[in-house]
Amino acid sequence: MAPAQPPRPVKDQRLKSILAYAAELGATLPAAAATKTSTSTAQELENQLSNFPESLTITVLSKCEELDRSGTTIWNLCTRLRRDYDTDKPQDVPIVLLLARVYAFLMLDCAHLNGKTTGGNLARVMKAGLKAGKNCVESKQNALALKTLSRVGAYEGLLQKIRDLSSEEREACERLVAQYYVLRTAVAWHQGEYQIAEHMFAKSIAAKHMFDLPTAESLADVLYEMGKDLLTKQNYIMAIKWLERAGGVLDGQELDRLSMDANELRTSILQSLTKALLAIKDTESTERARSLVTLLENNLGDKLVVLLLKLEVLSAPAADNGVAFDSASYLDILQRMIRTVILSDDNFKLIMSHIRKLNDRSPSLASKALDDFLTLRIIKEDQDEWFEKALVTRLWIAASQRDNPDSLAQIEDLFSTLVANSTRPASPAATLAAHTLLWRRIESNYSQKLYDAAEKWCRLAMHQIFAKSGELNMARLYRKLLLCANAKKDLGSAREIFSAMPSAAQNEPMSRFLMYKIAVRCEDQDLAAECLQIISSASANDPKFLYACVLDAQQAGNKRQTLVALQLVLDKSSFETSSANLASLLRLTITLTIQALDESAKNNDDSAETDDLPENLCAILTIGVGSAAAKRARVLKKEPDIIWTIDELHWFSKNSYNIAIKHLVDWDAHHLVRLLVCCIEFIDQYPQDMNQQILDDISLRKMFCDFISATSLISLARGEDNVENQLQLYLKLRKHVESFDLQLQNNAGNLETEADADLRSKLAVLMAFDFEAACRLKAWDDLGTIILKANASKATEVYEVMADIILCSEAPTPVLVHTVKKIINATWGIDSVNTEKLAKYLRCLIHLTITDNVDIAGPLLDQAYAYAEAASETQRPFPAEELEWMATTAFNRAVDFYCAGDDEIAKDWAGKALNISQYCSDEGSLERLLQSKLLELKFGS
Repeated sequence: MAPAQPPRPVKDQRLKSILAYAAELGATLPAAAATKTSTSTAQELENQLSNFPESLTITVLSKCEELDRSGTTIWNLCTRLRRDYDTDKPQDVPIVLLLARVYAFLMLDCAHLNGKTTGGNLARVMKAGLKAGKNCVESKQNALALKTLSRVGAYEGLLQKIRDLSSEEREACERLVAQYYVLRTAVAWHQGEYQIAEHMFAKSIAAKHMFDLPTAESLADVLYEMGKDLLTKQNYIMAIKWLERAGGVLDGQELDRLSMDANELRTSILQSLTKALLAIKDTESTERARSLVTLLENNLGDKLVVLLLKLEVLSAPAADNGVAFDSASYLDILQRMIRTVILSDDNFKLIMSHIRKLNDRSPSLASKALDDFLTLRIIKEDQDEWFEKALVTRLWIAASQRDNPDSLAQIEDLFSTLVANSTRPASPAATLAAHTLLWRRIESNYSQKLYDAAEKWCRLAMHQIFAKSGELNMARLYRKLLLCANAKKDLGSAREIFSAMPSAAQNEPMSRFLMYKIAVRCEDQDLAAECLQIISSASANDPKFLYACVLDAQQAGNKRQTLVALQLVLDKSSFETSSANLASLLRLTITLTIQALDESAKNNDDSAETDDLPENLCAILTIGVGSAAAKRARVLKKEPDIIWTIDELHWFSKNSYNIAIKHLVDWDAHHLVRLLVCCIEFIDQYPQDMNQQILDDISLRKMFCDFISATSLISLARGEDNVENQLQLYLKLRKHVESFDLQLQNNAGNLETEADADLRSKLAVLMAFDFEAACRLKAWDDLGTIILKANASKATEVYEVMADIILCSEAPTPVLVHTVKKIINATWGIDSVNTEKLAKYLRCLIHLTITDNVDIAGPLLDQAYAYAEAASETQRPFPAEELEWMATTAFNRAVDFYCAGDDEIAKDWAGKALNISQYCSDEGSLERLLQSKLLELKFGS
């Protein structure tokens, strides 16, 4: 039963709506297509298409003609607007044009079905439907394509009912039906409906007698795309099936009449079919693929596609017949590609990928291919990116192999050829990539102690082709060469390498450190010294390279260089340096210096360097003193820091003292004093809350230091010609004496009798030195105190020295007299007094004062008389000649007073003379003489 037809008014209204919308669409379509973003027109078109009536009866012929005209207008408009877009890129065509074309076809279809059905018009409508359907397939609008082609498919049955078609018209329509099957096959494929595709393909083949060349090519193209899609999805069996069908369609045509596109399609089919066969990985398929490639080669020659297929055949897994991969044939094909292919980015990448594949099988042949590629083709192209990628790949291949002298030589020859034939070196980025690969080989060989190989790789990295490597990279390479030379102990090569370096790189601390390592091991003292000085100058804020020099020299067993480096480290150190680090450095430096001193003494070495060792040792200890004091000061101020430990202080104080004692005879006094002062200052850093026994011990050591320092300073002061320097030495001496005296007082009662006596005798000696220093410094007020302190020793020799000193000094007469009188008085109380010297001192005083200071001279004469009287009863009487001089001088002075009219004074002085004359041990001869002379004087009554 036929479907119910809508009432006529409804039909008329729908027709009017279609025509009205077509008119509106004709007006708005150009603007909608131009914007490409107008979705309202496209949405409305989709709505109109979905609601377009499946059947519409039009009884008025004029309405059919109007509908046809309107549809034709829209179709032509779409055709004209589509010309603005690339027909090879259907995805770029706005969707609104595709929808409008389908709408136009539906209008034409409706007009045709309700109007006069003629053969010409039938063919016209079918062509429009196929064109619209093809556009939908190309745009992957499968639902829309199916809607369109379903209308075209209805004409197949209609075609059988039309009897008035001419044979030409019928043949044309049947050919269009064949094209319809092709498109339906494509839609079924796109929808994944392979059974429908199979059915449509069968119907296409059934109508192949109607194929013209375009139809055949179109079907082959659809089948090829299906096979290629299946190949991509790794469905190799199905891919082979559809690709074979595609080839069969083309093979069924006259090959000489096929278009250029069809020939290219045939080649593509064979290429994909070969790939699919190779993917099966069985012997039969591989052999078939090989035969297909042979066929292509015979037809096309050395075209790129043929060469690529040959490479794929060669790359196919070999059958289990023991036949190895044919690397030589692979290389031959690659070389043919390199010579013939037109270079583009894609082709460059293609060739490079196959070179890498060959490298997996035969690195040497891959290297040969890439060398040819670089020298024959790439170097002639103005493509830096290709050149650099190929260059880096070449190095990657070489760096991935075991070291081979021939391989390195080949690379060097290649680089030289490239430089000779090109004006541009590798870019910085390419150089960086190349150097990254080269450094891996350099470090690998160096770590394996293959120094010659590492050196060759370094030389390669320094080739002129890497001229843009930069100074830093070149310096690194030079330094690695130095390391290799050092490892081989090849000083000659090292010097050549170093001289070849840029001056800036030469004076970098790292470069100089490496040369220092070499110099130390080759015992080149001058070169080592030069390197150390430059490293030191460049290491103002960071002494790490100097530390490295110390460690390296120590590891090499070169004590001399270790010592020199340590001294430079210490020169760079400050009191803020970590106490633990500085103390360790100082200990090591002192130990090595002592060892050097001992060795020089053993070998009778009197070189200038040996002469400097005492001064260096003193300087080192002075640094230690400064550091210890600075650390302690910070701690006392509550500032965070680490003070020197007691063990460290003990080690330094003890060693500085022992060194001084050891070289007491053979060293200059200046150095001895500096060592002992350092010992004292280390002792002063000891905390006061230690064990009393330890405190007593270090106190004794300090006293000994003070004593030896004072004796050394007195010697230096006496030999110093510069008055200012001499006075400074005397000042230092007095400080040591004061320190010794203070320590002795602090230890009173804690010392054994013998030790106490020894120290007091030393104090007496120091008092004599202190007395001399005070006299030279004109510290007259201190002389009395010094004499008093000396009294504790009861040593007449000390007073004798003091008396000699004061008598030879520039002291004012009152000071001199007062001081000598104190000395005489102190001496007189000693049992072992030397009366001869005592008499001499009195005579000197009397001589100084008898003329101008009779008030002083008189008591002196009385004192002399008393001493002479007391001494007369001992075994050490006053010397007769001294008493004779005093008596005679006093009497003469009495005569002077007599002549001056001072009779009373004259009588007093005469009496003094007679008193002294009694003890002249001349049996009273002088006394009688003086008495007789006195009687001759006529004193007033």
